[in-house]
Amino acid sequence: MTRGPNWIEVAAVVATALLHLLLSNALGLQAVTIAIALLGWTSYALWQARRDRHALDRWGFTRRGLGPAFVATTLFAVLAIGIMALVGYRNGTLQVDGGLIALLLLYPAWGLIQQFLVQALVAGNLRRANGWIRHQALVVPVCAVLFGLVHLPDVRLAGATFLLGLVFTPLYLRWRNLWPPGLYHGWLGAFCYRWVLDRNPWLEIAGGG
Repeated sequence: MTRGPNWIEVAAVVATALLHLLLSNALGLQAVTIAIALLGWTSYALWQARRDRHALDRWGFTRRGLGPAFVATTLFAVLAIGIMALVGYRNGTLQVDGGLIALLLLYPAWGLIQQFLVQALVAGNLRRANGWIRHQALVVPVCAVLFGLVHLPDVRLAGATFLLGLVFTPLYLRWRNLWPPGLYHGWLGAFCYRWVLDRNPWLEIAGGG
């Protein structure tokens, strides 16, 4: 029996994005947004996994497709990191410090949650729908736009995450594995913040900048 789309999941992801824009940008409560999303969506994933033993595999928390997905995302990541390193060198922001190392260690967890929301719950559900809405030519830009919108008002960051969505969404739909895009989402985000944008997310989360 073919499983249909869960539109409640899609709506909940959109609501999470709107909550992020409100709390982070309008009220400056980025730490609250991250905590709510991490706790809420991790709890949901664990609850669903207890109810449906196929949920984790269906979403992409599996070893299936891990090898080719890792190779493909690594090739893109190496290119992207190289470009960001050149930008950082030109701008005088190319440095490796404790803040960057902490981001590289911790940010993949947040990246994995974001990939889970947009890829597994939005792209995955849209692909199970009927008619034109399930076509990959629509699903990929929809997910890319969603990635970009939640990173506004920083236009450069929104553009970078839009590009990330354009690349990672078809890779996810091809191999249905969340681990590599989650990992590289975190790492690419860390390098982008420090080398390209010259921003310190730790200070921003703490309300210091």
